[in-house]
Amino acid sequence: MARKVIWSDEAIADLGTIVSYIAADNRSAAESLGMTIFARTRVLADFPSLGRIVPEERSPNVREIIVEPYRVIYEVNAAAESVEILRVWHAARGRPEL
Repeated sequence: MARKVIWSDEAIADLGTIVSYIAADNRSAAESLGMTIFARTRVLADFPSLGRIVPEERSPNVREIIVEPYRVIYEVNAAAESVEILRVWHAARGRPEL
């Protein structure tokens, strides 16, 4: 059964900041990255366990997919049948602030 994919305010802000930063130099690359990240997160509706468990959290419900060099961190809520995108975090920034 497909789950609902919900973006948190923080994740939306993260992606907006990333895309805006890249667009200053290369609008096409920024659009491509944004579309790639959205496409990868849509798959989570059908395959919520696709990503690995976030090592810093050690919770089976907090997972991530990698869209290099970004970590798309999400939480699976089985009871609500949803997946919430928590953050889009540059891997070089260290531990994500959840």
